[in-house]
Amino acid sequence: PAWRASALSPMVAIRNDMASMWHLPTLMVRRAVQRTVVPLGILISEFAGSIRRAESFPEAIQISLETLRERVGAQSIMLLDQGALPAQGILLKRLKHYPHPLTLAPSDFETWKRWASEFKPEHSAEIAFLESTGARIAVPLRTKNEIVGVLLLGAPNGGDSYTPAEKQVLSNSADVFALMIENARLTDRALEQEKLRRELALAAEVQRRLLPPEPPLTSDATLAAFTLPARTVGGDYYDFLDLPDGRIGIAIADISGKGIAAALLMSVVQASLRVISADGDVPLSKLAERMNGFLYRSSGSNKYATFFYAQLEDRGRTLRYVNAGHNPPYLMRKSEITGLSTGGTVLGLFPKVQYEEARLDLQPGDVFIAFTDGVTEALNIAGEEFGEERLKDLLRGCAGSSAEAISSKLSDRVHEWVGSAEQHDDLTVVVVAVTV
Repeated sequence: PAWRASALSPMVAIRNDMASMWHLPTLMVRRAVQRTVVPLGILISEFAGSIRRAESFPEAIQISLETLRERVGAQSIMLLDQGALPAQGILLKRLKHYPHPLTLAPSDFETWKRWASEFKPEHSAEIAFLESTGARIAVPLRTKNEIVGVLLLGAPNGGDSYTPAEKQVLSNSADVFALMIENARLTDRALEQEKLRRELALAAEVQRRLLPPEPPLTSDATLAAFTLPARTVGGDYYDFLDLPDGRIGIAIADISGKGIAAALLMSVVQASLRVISADGDVPLSKLAERMNGFLYRSSGSNKYATFFYAQLEDRGRTLRYVNAGHNPPYLMRKSEITGLSTGGTVLGLFPKVQYEEARLDLQPGDVFIAFTDGVTEALNIAGEEFGEERLKDLLRGCAGSSAEAISSKLSDRVHEWVGSAEQHDDLTVVVVAVTV
């Protein structure tokens, strides 16, 4: 009774008010129970229950925060993520070098404000914000490499400071919250990657639909092509066009860069070629000039495309072409191979460019092959390029074969050459074998 009376106010003790007399001991016992160190396994179990009840990650965090607030008897609690505090601010700098919960007393804020006003005014806003939260302790949420957040808790109920037992609870909880935040970040990253994967798959499908489903059939020649992008979407382009008077347009292009940006520029090449070639009998030199204007207006200053366009005419007896900076295609006649280079510079770099076109008379047995530099620059596991000489030797060995047979053999040979090595560039080939 004497101890109990000493803990009460004189008037309460004189009145012998039992309810009031037991109120303070009850609070003290409750605080003592709350201040018991909670095993990490129990904390994880409680937080896991919070997550199961939640319908979203933010809700799970809020439920878990309320669970922790009740566990340590804090008047308030808030979670600041990584971006809510200045990376070089006063709090994060202190927490980086102090691995435990950091006590924040009112006198600390007064000291910080005087220091900031005199020496570091850029920290004043952060200090004012921290003081406005009423925080009395800051708990860093650490992963292996960084602080991903900070817990700020107000004063404990019925006291001015947190006990060592409560600080231990906060340290244990910090590990759990850091893991939750890191898992959420990884989950968001995985979802973003899955979204990107689906978008790339859709872009690849759209790109495939831009390519001709099969080469045109003609009694004058056999035609074939294949393309193998280095990524999901590529920057190479080829096309066959059915033109009036039995003419066949043959195009191949190599877009600078990789990925979505190159695929978008490829669509510009395809669209401009289709529009311009449909506009009557346009000279090929003018066709290239107009396409250059399209690409210059549609692309950035460092984007361009190499481009080769030819027309098979007069029942396969004539080939007219223009080369806009593309590596020269080959015309093989018997065992002699000639490069087709007449034209001008690449498309898209300059507003106005003039081009030349050339005309060739074809003979039965001639083979025309256009390719992107990914073919000749294909690397094997030893880092050696496939090279132009191997391509020419393969062509000579295919004399008299159909375009499909040449294309298939070249595809197999390049695949065999690359083997398990990484493919660094898109591979595209167009073959025409004259039959009449």
